[in-house]
Amino acid sequence: MFLWKPLLKESQIASGRVYNYSYNPPRVHGKDNETGEALVQRDDDKPETVRKRLQAYDTVTAPLIKYYNDKGILKSFSGTKSDVIYVGVNQWLKNQIKN
Repeated sequence: MFLWKPLLKESQIASGRVYNYSYNPPRVHGKDNETGEALVQRDDDKPETVRKRLQAYDTVTAPLIKYYNDKGILKSFSGTKSDVIYVGVNQWLKNQIKN
C-alpha cells in the first residue's frame, strides 16, 4: 500500500490544495475544484521517490530504532492523524522535561 497510495495524490501547485483520490477527490478527475486548472503529481509523491525513502529508512532509521530500543529509551507513538498523535508526543515531552 505504501507504493500505490502516493499515486492517488495530486496537487494544485499555485493554491496548495491537495486532493487524494481515496478520500478527498476533485469533483472532476485531474482538475482543481476551484480553478479547473490541471492537477500535478509532485515528485515526492511518485513511486520511485517513495521507494528511495523506504530504502533510506531501512538503512538509516531502522538501526537507530533498534539501538534506542535496546537501551530502553525508545518511546513509540501510533496513529493515523498527526494532530491526534501530537497531543501524546507533546505531553510525553513535557513530562520528560520536568524529570
